[in-house]
Amino acid sequence: MKLIIRTTKKTTVTAKGYQLYDSAVRMLDIRNNLLKNFTGAHKHMIDLAASTIPSSYLLPELLAAFGKAHPDVYFHSVQSDSAEAISRVLDGTVDLALVGQNTRDESCVFLPFCYDELVLATPVTDRYLSLYSHLPDEPVSFRDFAKDPIIIREKGSGTKKEMDLFLEKNGIIPGNLNVVARMNDLESIKKSIVNGLGISILSSCSVTDLQKTKQILVFPLGKPTHKRSFYIVYSKNRILKPHVKQFIQFVRDYYILE
Repeated sequence: MKLIIRTTKKTTVTAKGYQLYDSAVRMLDIRNNLLKNFTGAHKHMIDLAASTIPSSYLLPELLAAFGKAHPDVYFHSVQSDSAEAISRVLDGTVDLALVGQNTRDESCVFLPFCYDELVLATPVTDRYLSLYSHLPDEPVSFRDFAKDPIIIREKGSGTKKEMDLFLEKNGIIPGNLNVVARMNDLESIKKSIVNGLGISILSSCSVTDLQKTKQILVFPLGKPTHKRSFYIVYSKNRILKPHVKQFIQFVRDYYILE
């Protein structure tokens, strides 16, 4: 069904396009009325997208803290990879996104709000325990693990992009790695490491839970230590609502960048 007719000179909305727009407006009105009626108060809505790490390990704490200070704000959050989250910002589906990569898209503003460090996560085996027992007196490098079976994140992931940058800086060709699996789901990767499928390069905050319970071993990647930023992303072409601006400032103030 054609909703918009585009030519080199102009863009025209079809009759079906106007019909869809009117229906969408009514749907949003119904949503807002339901929200108002069932909460007993008027609330402001923030639509946001978040990539895997911010969604799973940063947002819960952020939203809880913001909600205590601003009980009149309601969130609708969508999890995706970084590429899709930024795409949602560009097409206006969400007000903002929290992601792990900066695509340098000129239509967006990328504001760093906290740092993360990539680490190497391994199963708890005799070989890795032996290497781990000598830390930090005998630091290891990624080359010590270069031939081991490794699990890789799929394209679109900010972690995957940062891993590629790390390998490039260390002169390691990704094609030479012993890749045993490519996965998009972070939890599946973590469970696969626990069960001995292979090792993986992951966000340090994403493996803290398994490290504390001693289900995996975590090695620093060595020098150069690879840190990355998480970014708040919003469109330059969109006027931000006051409560969205308020949330952006809250997130930036919540973390102290070192």
